[in-house]
Amino acid sequence: MLWSGLLLGSQATDTLTTAIDRARGAVEAMPISAQMLEVGGVALFWVFKVMIVAAAAAALLAAAHNARSDPRRFSRLTFQCSLVAVQAVTICLAFTSLSNVAVLGSIVG
Repeated sequence: MLWSGLLLGSQATDTLTTAIDRARGAVEAMPISAQMLEVGGVALFWVFKVMIVAAAAAALLAAAHNARSDPRRFSRLTFQCSLVAVQAVTICLAFTSLSNVAVLGSIVG
């Protein structure tokens, strides 16, 4: 649950920095994110990110439950791979948020 919470926090930070950058004239580089922002604004973008976190948390919980109830090697491997994937995405989003702040600094300054 810790990493799911950290993922939610990094998604929130990314959404906030993206919204601030776009308000200052920056353009979203990710085509799918740009389309979502164009169609539904920051609200749709945030809802999508919350859904991603909910799906990741559900997958982690299911994998953890299976690893505990069925301690075979494949169950534990599935849980470990899921956890590493969530950790990697969380760390990448932290760097993305820092990049968004750098973009904001270049627009303002």
